[in-house]
Amino acid sequence: VFDKEAVNGFPINVEMARWSEISVASYSDSGSVVLDLFPAKNPTRDQQKQRRSFTPDFVLVRSATQALHGQDWRNVLFGLMHANVPSINSLQSLYFCLEKPVVYGKLLQVRNKLGKDKFPLINQTYYSAWRSMTFPPDFPTVMKIGTAHAGFGKMRITNQSDYEDFRSVIALQGRYVTSEPFIDWDYDIRIQKIGNNYRAFKRVSSNWKGSGMQQKDEDIKVEDRYKLWVDKASKAIGMDICALDGVHDKKSGKEFILELNDSAIGLVKRHAKEDIQNIKNLVLERMSSIFKS
Repeated sequence: VFDKEAVNGFPINVEMARWSEISVASYSDSGSVVLDLFPAKNPTRDQQKQRRSFTPDFVLVRSATQALHGQDWRNVLFGLMHANVPSINSLQSLYFCLEKPVVYGKLLQVRNKLGKDKFPLINQTYYSAWRSMTFPPDFPTVMKIGTAHAGFGKMRITNQSDYEDFRSVIALQGRYVTSEPFIDWDYDIRIQKIGNNYRAFKRVSSNWKGSGMQQKDEDIKVEDRYKLWVDKASKAIGMDICALDGVHDKKSGKEFILELNDSAIGLVKRHAKEDIQNIKNLVLERMSSIFKS
């Protein structure tokens, strides 16, 4: 993507790696940071077949720092933060996104400022452990374990008996839990933002969890309210690339904001070429402002 590109006359040299292939050493006395990249398991370039070390000037993050099966690369993120390496999205926003309750807290600040009518964030209850789950929420409810994606780690609970069963399982997990009212939705909404470029999608699914579950989508107009939502949400956390997800209640016709996703968002295939170009332009613009000649 960045082949033959330059910033203020200096050519860009790109290195690509997965989180699992990166180690970081940051030295405060010299102000330097060294990234050590190990050979890739599935290299797409010849340089990825060998080990290499360098000092990064800028980082574009396009994958999550945590994965489903216990993979956790936050130590690499911490090293980049220790060295204050400029990036997209901001390293601080990536730090916030390590745990979803932190992101929700930021979104709640936006709702408290704008009001529920202008920023209809869904209500949520946080339980630090199974012991704090003494008073159940109203049913039906959606219970979520820790921070997970694509429909994993969440269940629809419809009665007190199921809630107690779920609580007994959480007692063995050592994880926090959140609950949200179950919305009987007919479609969900994704509002994508890449710099000053916006898209909105209406998505339908055969599964109540929606995302990643037999889902079909179509482009819809970026309504003024959608732009307001994603602009305020991204600003609260410091994101340049993000996607805000919500649902449409088929009974009341109301829309509810569910969550904000960071720069690891997947791109819709029919728009991928244009979106990748937008990401490229965003990176070049940011680098040009940082590394002025």
